[in-house]
Amino acid sequence: MGAKKTGAVMPRKTLSRKRSVRRIGPLEPLTRERIVATALEVVDREGLRALSMRRLGMALGADPMAVYYHIPNKQALLDAIVEAVMAAIDLSADDPAKPAEERVICAAHLYRDALLAHLNALPILLTHGPVTPAALRPVELLVGILRDAGLSPAQALAGMNAIAAAVRGFAGMMTPEEARTPFREQFRAMAPQFPVDAFPHLCEALPYAAEFFDRGFDFGIRALARGLIAEAKSGHS
Repeated sequence: MGAKKTGAVMPRKTLSRKRSVRRIGPLEPLTRERIVATALEVVDREGLRALSMRRLGMALGADPMAVYYHIPNKQALLDAIVEAVMAAIDLSADDPAKPAEERVICAAHLYRDALLAHLNALPILLTHGPVTPAALRPVELLVGILRDAGLSPAQALAGMNAIAAAVRGFAGMMTPEEARTPFREQFRAMAPQFPVDAFPHLCEALPYAAEFFDRGFDFGIRALARGLIAEAKSGHS
């Protein structure tokens, strides 16, 4: 009989199956500041309608329910966005040594620039006014400027509201420079449609309508400022 071949028994290798985890980097803590900044970014990129707690959670890479630990509801989130826009205004640009009229113009420019930086958030500011201390500091500045100009507290508050409304109105009609060219062309195309005998004043003014973007803002705000200061000097309440 031949010899029996005995094959060597090879030891089994114990394979440790490790799940591959791809590390993106250290997780950022979920803070109120980060939530608000991300919400504003979503609005800037995608518009106000895109903003929801679910969309915000996706942008944060977090469970939407976790947002509620820092922001209790949608209303609080909108208030926080208003605060973020208003708090970005550089109040140090105001120079108390300058005439009140120039200070009003400066404050209006600061407010307008803040709105233009976040035009998609403008509807929030139209329906949800500033209610937090940080958001109300620019309001305090403008009321203070008008008080320095001699307006009574009631006049200063009314004047601030008038100027703020004008700034928001101008900002809502502003467009990027590349969008202004067809706008000017539209004005030129409109002119022949209006007979001079029926629209004498519009026909006279229409050639200058395109300058609204460039010089209309300062003209309107300056007229408001002068009117408010003159009203205060007249002694009317």
